[in-house]
Amino acid sequence: MSNEFFNEVANKKSKNKAKRPNRKIAFIAVTLIFFAGLIYVSVDWALDALIHTRKEVPVPDLTSKKISEALDLLAASNLAMKKAGEEISPDAAPGSVVRQIPSQGSVVREGRIIRVWVSATEEEFAMPNLIGMTLRNAQLYVRQNGLMTGNTDNAYSNEYEKGSVIDQTPKVDSMVRKGSVVSLIISNGPPPADVILIPEFRLKKLFELTRWASSNDIEVEIKDDPKSAFPNGTITEQSPIADSELKRGSTVYITVSRRKVEGEEKTYRLHYELPQGKNSSHVRVVLIDKDGEKDIINETKTPGSKIDMDVPYGSESKIRIYVNGILVREREVK
Repeated sequence: MSNEFFNEVANKKSKNKAKRPNRKIAFIAVTLIFFAGLIYVSVDWALDALIHTRKEVPVPDLTSKKISEALDLLAASNLAMKKAGEEISPDAAPGSVVRQIPSQGSVVREGRIIRVWVSATEEEFAMPNLIGMTLRNAQLYVRQNGLMTGNTDNAYSNEYEKGSVIDQTPKVDSMVRKGSVVSLIISNGPPPADVILIPEFRLKKLFELTRWASSNDIEVEIKDDPKSAFPNGTITEQSPIADSELKRGSTVYITVSRRKVEGEEKTYRLHYELPQGKNSSHVRVVLIDKDGEKDIINETKTPGSKIDMDVPYGSESKIRIYVNGILVREREVK
């Protein structure tokens, strides 16, 4: 046979060998695409099933309501809220809801975020929360909102780090005008040994306060609350507030939970930590049982704050945590 024949046979073999890796690559690619599609369909099906297990609820009418009232209405239906913007509305009170999406009466599933537009005027707006910010960030935030920084004083604090804002005037959410002067009190950090600052005793046990009061020669006057939503012996209110300076012999006034419970009181240990950031958050912790809903916490907290407390419950209860109106956690306790 001629050399041309052998060369042609050799060329065909080399081409077939070159095709084999390409076939393997194509097979692997098709296999990966198949499994990726299978995973996508499975995840999509699981998410769809999870979403559709939530109940359908009607959207309440939020128009003309203050933000706090709107949050309460949405929380009752297990819905959340997001501020989409502000609109000038001469017929609406400043800080009230002008319009919403979805609209009143729309049927949505629990957990849906309702967008709202809030009434604003050219003259007034709600004072932002500066508590917990560094002095530099607070001053920057004040300027960005068309306000001016006024007097800046200092005070000792066990609650806030040195250099952080611990108080402000005007207070948070009060109505202010462009150009208003904002006064700040900045933390000097923990006090020296001869200065007595009362710690935050709310949601702590009575024995913690009495032990501290005894070591600092402070008197304690106690008021019982039989309708409290907290475990027995829990301090629910205190005066003066945390970080107030006291003299030896001063009196601290507190309210203590004294619930009437049949048998042994059952409690659930609740722990939640707010994420770090620049701004404080409004936190609402709700206990839901056969008697309805009870607010355990409904206040503004600084970034990184920890909620660590015992919550009493009955045979079947739920605990929900809302941060800035958005449901972030729900737990069933039995």
